[in-house]
Amino acid sequence: MNKKRYKRKWNKKELRAAYLFTLPSFIGFLCFVLIPIIWVIIISFQKYNVFTTASTWVGLKNYQKIFSDTRSLTALKNTLWYTVCCAVGNTAAGLILAVLVDDILPKKLSVFFRSVYFFPSLVGLTFVAIIWQAFFQTDAGVINYYLGKIGISKIGWLSNQSFSKISVLILDCWKNAGMSMLLILAGLQNVDRGLLEAASIDGANAFQRFFRVIIPVASPQIFFVLIMNVTGALRIYESVYVLTGGGPGDSSRSLVMLIAEKGFTSFDYGTASALSVMLLALIAVVTVIQFAGSKWWVHYE
Repeated sequence: MNKKRYKRKWNKKELRAAYLFTLPSFIGFLCFVLIPIIWVIIISFQKYNVFTTASTWVGLKNYQKIFSDTRSLTALKNTLWYTVCCAVGNTAAGLILAVLVDDILPKKLSVFFRSVYFFPSLVGLTFVAIIWQAFFQTDAGVINYYLGKIGISKIGWLSNQSFSKISVLILDCWKNAGMSMLLILAGLQNVDRGLLEAASIDGANAFQRFFRVIIPVASPQIFFVLIMNVTGALRIYESVYVLTGGGPGDSSRSLVMLIAEKGFTSFDYGTASALSVMLLALIAVVTVIQFAGSKWWVHYE
């Protein structure tokens, strides 16, 4: 039997009220998102002088300058490195902590550790970076002190180009893993315990239950956390600025940090806008790839 679909008819008063409620959000989106994006795209094709508001149309020269500039390419490579390592690290750490809190620890302790793991997410990133900067000091840092106790020589976490990005990675994972844990934990609590018991009766070990039952059920939350971590890593700025200043050299400089330097230090708004457009395009491409690949492993009820 075919069911007829009835469409509710809205009267004029209801439509007027609906438009009025959505108007503030639409105005905010128009003024602070859409118009600035369009304006940045226009400026990216210009040589723009902020002091005289004079501009010269230069076409694709700003984009050509980016791909011929070693600093821009280094910042792009660093950003892609942060995107892969920070996103995977935060998501994996959040998943492990969520499983630990949800299934392994006793219930009374799980509430305590849930708060402990989540607490770093509540602290301002600038303050966290300042504290970790002290931890990473070569001579007086806490980390090198304890490494020396086990016979490992001092590491120049902030002064060595090989370790500068790793320092930012450690800080970012410590800061954001708690938020990832909390979001994934919401998905783990939807796992039917009956399925786990049935899998155990059928002879599935802990790893098989984890990958065949827990991961598929919690995959929507894991996918959301991955999207959030990837987008955040592409926009990484404060931790790099405070912890390493982008150095030594440009070894840890991110794309957003370079945009800020081009725009507010060198006042090269054309190049800064072109870098911003490139970052926007990069975020869009990565997000589309993630959504396209999600159909292979994300399972919705």
